[in-house]
Amino acid sequence: MRALAVPLFAMSLAGCAATHLYSGLPPGDPPHGYEARWHSSFFFGTTEASGPYDLDRLCPSGWSEIHLAPDFFTSAAELATLFLYTPARLTIVCARPIELDKPLPPLDPRHTHEGRP
Repeated sequence: MRALAVPLFAMSLAGCAATHLYSGLPPGDPPHGYEARWHSSFFFGTTEASGPYDLDRLCPSGWSEIHLAPDFFTSAAELATLFLYTPARLTIVCARPIELDKPLPPLDPRHTHEGRP
C-alpha cells in the first residue's frame, strides 16, 4: 500500500498548476489542431520545448484565450520521467472577427431632420 501511496501523492501534486490568459477580445474558435494540443516542456515547465507559437498566423483576428493545463496523461508522463519532462495540454482560442454595421447613407442637405424639404 505504501509503495502505491508515494506515486499517487506525487501525481496529485503534478496536476495543480494551470495557466489561463485572456486578451479581452471576444472568443471565437480554436485554430485547427490547437485544442488540447500536447505542449512539451522540461524541468517543471521552466524550459520550453514546443513554442513559440505564431499567434499572428494562427489567429489573424487576434487571440482571445490561451489555456495551459495538465491532465491525467501529461501528469503520468511527468511522474514517469521524475518531472524532468513536464508536458501539458494547450488550447488557443482565436478572437471572433469583429463585424461592423453598414455605414449610414450620407444625409441629403435638402432635407431637414423631419424629412420635409
